[in-house]
Amino acid sequence: MRKTTGVIVGLVIAIALIDLSWGLAGRWFPSPVDPLSDTDMLASYVIRMPLAGKLLVAAGWLFAGLAAAFAALRISQWRPAGWIVGVLIVLLGLWNLTQLAQPLWMQAMSFVAPLAGCWLAERHFHRARPGDPLIN
Repeated sequence: MRKTTGVIVGLVIAIALIDLSWGLAGRWFPSPVDPLSDTDMLASYVIRMPLAGKLLVAAGWLFAGLAAAFAALRISQWRPAGWIVGVLIVLLGLWNLTQLAQPLWMQAMSFVAPLAGCWLAERHFHRARPGDPLIN
């Protein structure tokens, strides 16, 4: 049960961080028209978004992988949980590519950044010991 809970919590954290990064990019670099009204308008908005906004979205993918994998690892105490969450995030990125036109480097980052975050989380993860505040 811990393993499943860890993966689910990690996935929820990942989705929240990715949505937060897109929301911040949209808030700091607003579109002159409502991009949600038309898919073509949304695609042109993403293509014309300033580099800082695109980097913010890419950083969101990285932090989503890092935080989600670390939460999954910490909750489940099972090393594959972080990679399972990472693969699920990459699948979300694949779905995102089918829905929205993006520059090629952003497409690559939707795969590379979450896996890099998962790798960092696993590399710096240590098993919880009795008395650690996060396991009670």
